[in-house]
Amino acid sequence: MKKLMLLLGVLLMNVTFAKTNESKPFDDYPKAVVNITKMLGTLTINEDFEKTETIRFSAMVNSNNELVVLQVNTNNEVFKSHLIQKLNYKKIENGVMIPGKLYSFVVKFKPE
Repeated sequence: MKKLMLLLGVLLMNVTFAKTNESKPFDDYPKAVVNITKMLGTLTINEDFEKTETIRFSAMVNSNNELVVLQVNTNNEVFKSHLIQKLNYKKIENGVMIPGKLYSFVVKFKPE
């Protein structure tokens, strides 16, 4: 009977410890920036611009690991449409960003 109780206790402890080892999701912001930079690529527009354009935008990842652009802070429609076209609902690497968490990024477009 003692051996049975000891075996049951050890089994219960193993189940408890296995449950606590579940990993929580984490985000890797620098890796997310690299992924977004690759997805944006080079800016191909017909308009010339003289100065560097800095644009802040907010985005999040949905449950399908797709980047969803929520807000773009610029009045220039060319830059805004380029950013949305290149990023909105595009797949991002799994495990880089936590789904449902709001992220803020800054993009700089420099003239050639």
